[in-house]
Amino acid sequence: MSIVVKNNILWVGQRDWEVRDFHGTEYKTLRGSSYNSYLIREEKNVLIDTVDHKFSREFVQNLRREIDLADLDYIVINHAEEDHAGALTELMMQIRIRRSTAPPTPSTRSTATIIIRSGTSTW
Repeated sequence: MSIVVKNNILWVGQRDWEVRDFHGTEYKTLRGSSYNSYLIREEKNVLIDTVDHKFSREFVQNLRREIDLADLDYIVINHAEEDHAGALTELMMQIRIRRSTAPPTPSTRSTATIIIRSGTSTW
């Protein structure tokens, strides 16, 4: 299922009616929550975040209804917590990743660039 946010922007996230504790026990909910993921279709097609891993297959199936996965130009993951990156593994198993970049970390102080599935990595 998707929801049109505005012309070329779709919400492709997932509703989770069963969740009661969010971020461990930090937040409580009696009515569930949603995992927000957005598909932006422009000159370049961008996916912002994925969903919790327990919805991985459903997420990828729903995303395929909106776009040929080969047409995704960028996948942006805001941070590596489960609610943003949980379905990334399932998605990456079904697409060819040409390049992945990560922001500088306190330990490296430089940007890590990894070429995935080509046999080479550069740092």
